[in-house]
Amino acid sequence: MIEVADETREASDPVRTCAGCRARDERDALLRFVDSPDGTLVADVKRDLPGRGVSVHPKRACFEAAIARGGFARALGREVKADWRELARDAATQIRRRAMGLIVAAWRARRAAVGTDAVREVMRTEKVELLVVAADAAGRRDELEAAATALGKACVVIGTKEELGRLLGRGEVGVLAILDSRIAAELSRALGRATELSEDA
Repeated sequence: MIEVADETREASDPVRTCAGCRARDERDALLRFVDSPDGTLVADVKRDLPGRGVSVHPKRACFEAAIARGGFARALGREVKADWRELARDAATQIRRRAMGLIVAAWRARRAAVGTDAVREVMRTEKVELLVVAADAAGRRDELEAAATALGKACVVIGTKEELGRLLGRGEVGVLAILDSRIAAELSRALGRATELSEDA
């Protein structure tokens, strides 16, 4: 089952220190890495891997500093030899995988409308939280993006029509609407992080 982070944060939410910039921040604003048995750093996007962890902001400057200035090494108590670009790419890949899982969770919970006609219909009758579009989608994509913008909702791009279709057990899917606010918020945040890390890397 896919867990969805609750957007409502209490004052008692955990705070962590970034191994790069050394600033303290809410745990959910940072990415966690764990020290694997073979000595490599592994991104722990779901925060459920065992082992000693270290947190870092999902930003180029923080990744670079955590390597160059020894932030990872200090936190783990050992020398860390890693390429920050490789760490960023691996983390972005895991985050995208998590995003795809969130789309499946919304679909299984019947909180997603799939396909142009279905999306147009729910835009008229239900509260759409997020519009998801395949990178290679065409047709009425512009019309739907404009409608989502008019409703004050975000639009994110992920995967291809074939990838989204395979994910949802269909031929091809160019567009879908997420109707669950928590899943939409988590998906939007995840894709923002993945995009930032990919561009930096």
